[in-house]
Formats: sequence, structure tokens, C-alpha cells
Amino acid sequence: MSIPCDISQRLPSCQWEPLSINRLPGLVLWAWFRPAALPSGVIISIPPELVAGSPVGFPISLADILSAAGVFPQQFQAVALFGGIWQPAAVVAAFVTHPLPPVPPGGRAEILISFFEPVLMPIPMVPMPQEHGGITSEPGIPHGTPSSPDDLDECLNAATVDWSDELADDLEFEDGGELLTDDTMFNRIEALWKSATQLERQMTGLRQKLSAMQTTLGKMDRELTPDERLASDREDRDEWNDTRRWLRDLQSKCHREVKAFDIGMTSGAGGRHHLENIFSTIIEPRVNSSKLSQYRTEFEKHRKDMVSLQRGMVAIMATSAQNGTQRAQRVLGKIARKIRELRARNREPLGGTNMDRSVRRKR
Repeated sequence: MSIPCDISQRLPSCQWEPLSINRLPGLVLWAWFRPAALPSGVIISIPPELVAGSPVGFPISLADILSAAGVFPQQFQAVALFGGIWQPAAVVAAFVTHPLPPVPPGGRAEILISFFEPVLMPIPMVPMPQEHGGITSEPGIPHGTPSSPDDLDECLNAATVDWSDELADDLEFEDGGELLTDDTMFNRIEALWKSATQLERQMTGLRQKLSAMQTTLGKMDRELTPDERLASDREDRDEWNDTRRWLRDLQSKCHREVKAFDIGMTSGAGGRHHLENIFSTIIEPRVNSSKLSQYRTEFEKHRKDMVSLQRGMVAIMATSAQNGTQRAQRVLGKIARKIRELRARNREPLGGTNMDRSVRRKR
């Protein structure tokens, strides 16, 4: 088994690459890393013969594919299965190790995976690649893919990552049947507190991104300009009004998550100062106490609440990018094309040169 190749270090593919599943020798999928339409992601194509032989589902899980592609749990951002909508990692965590369902009628035998770069990026809204031609198991090249070659043969096979442990609640804080002495309890509580404070530092950056996203959504919620209203039809205007409702709803959700971070469990109102005081006066100096079991329960609950808050912030950030900013840009882009087409129709060739009617002289 080869060492996994970190997905963030991969260069764009120049052609479809075979992707082996280590748990099932002989089973090969096809992968296109960082296509032009999805620069922070990978497209996984399931061969037709595997689709035909799996009418009730596939023998592989999403965790198998993520591990084979080199997408580690902390990098996994979102997934779109078989042409469906994007689902954040926090949503699919419950079934990431379950066998994949069959391709639905009218769906594509493709899985789009988005991953985090060193800086958090929103989920890209991408068109699906073109249908595969013929009956060969190797898919065709998707539209808009990069052409620069890159030799990544040493990274085609990836080691398996235990996704059930990574995406579920951490098992390192669970009892393993050993005797819980005072020293063990002190160590467990200290680990819980350090994990919670690390999550808090990560959420501080997420809070800034959510605040910026909230401002962006507010700026996009506007009326169409006169030119946009003139060039658009009734369907475009209805679509924009619907998009504005999404923008306002997502803006309120971003505000709610920011508020939950500012005055929720990370503040004094959420009991953080109480736990911090217990840690600094009892746990850190290792002062004997008969309430260690109670303290551990409080610290465990605090950490789990922090995990839930972080997942909620990541999920709303991803949803705001997909159903907010990118949706608005798509609608406004379509109207902008109609504006250009309308302006082009208002010009006619005159003496080999296109001139606007407004500057012509009537004869």
C-alpha cells in the first residue's frame, strides 16, 4: 500500500487517472483532479460495468473514495452524489462509511468532491461534465479541463483512513475499560479542555469569514438596474426575486451563527468562564477534588457543544456560497449576457462599420 498523496499538493490532471480502492483489489474508478470548473476538487467517475453490476448499490463507500483520492477528514468540504446538490461534510458524516446507493434514474455515475485549501474556500458551483461516449470503461475528458501534463503515478493508490473515527465524535475521550484514577481523570479533562480551546481558535477564523459572507450577501440583495430590467424577461425577474429571498434567509442564518459564537457557549453566558476557572484552579495544578467525575462530564459536554457549533458554522458557510453568492452571480451573469445581446442587436452594419443608431444621420 502506497503512502497517501495529500490532495492539496496535487496538480491538475491532464487526463482521467485510474483510482484503485485498496480495500477491494481489482476495483478501479476514474478520477480527474482539479478540473477547470472545480479547481478545489476532484471528479470521480464510476465505470459503466460497475454501474450495470450494482443495481441496488455499490460495494464501496464515500470514505473509500475519499481515502483513495487522498482527501483527509480535515480537508473534506462537501460532496455532490450522482448529479445531486452539494452536501457539506458535516451533513454526510453520519453515512460516510455506508455503501453508496445506486445511481438514480437520470443521474450521472459521477461524484464531485470539494476540499479545503490551506485557506477556507466556498463550495464551487460547477456544471457536470459531458456524458461518456461508447461503452468503454474509461470516461471522456470533461469540458474545460486543464491541458498541462503532470506525472502523479506514485499517488494513484492511497492508504485507508478511518473516517468513522475522524468524522464522528472523537473516540480518544472515551473510556477504554482502564481504571480511572485521579491522574487519569486530570489528563482526560485537560485533553478535553485543550481540544475545546483549539476548536474555539478555529471558529474565530470561521466567525470572520461568516461576518464577511453576511456583508456580501447583504450587498447582493438589491433591485435590478434599469438596463437589467430592460434586458431580462419575466422568468429572469422571478428567478432574481427568488434568489433575493435566499440571500436574505442565508444572511439571517449567518448572523445567527455569528451571534451563537459571540454570546453563546464561547462566552461567559455559555459557561466558558466557569470551566476556565475550574481548569486553572483545580485541573491544571492537580488539586484533589471529589467532583472530578462531575467536572469531566461538564468538560465533555462543552467540547461536544463546540464541535456542533463548528459544524454548523462550516455548513452555513458552504450553503451561503452555493445557494447565495454563486446563485446570485449565475442569475446576474445570465441577465448580463442578455444585456450584451440587446446592445449588439441595436447595432447594424453601415459601410463596413458597426455604428449605433443614435449617432446616425437621417437622410
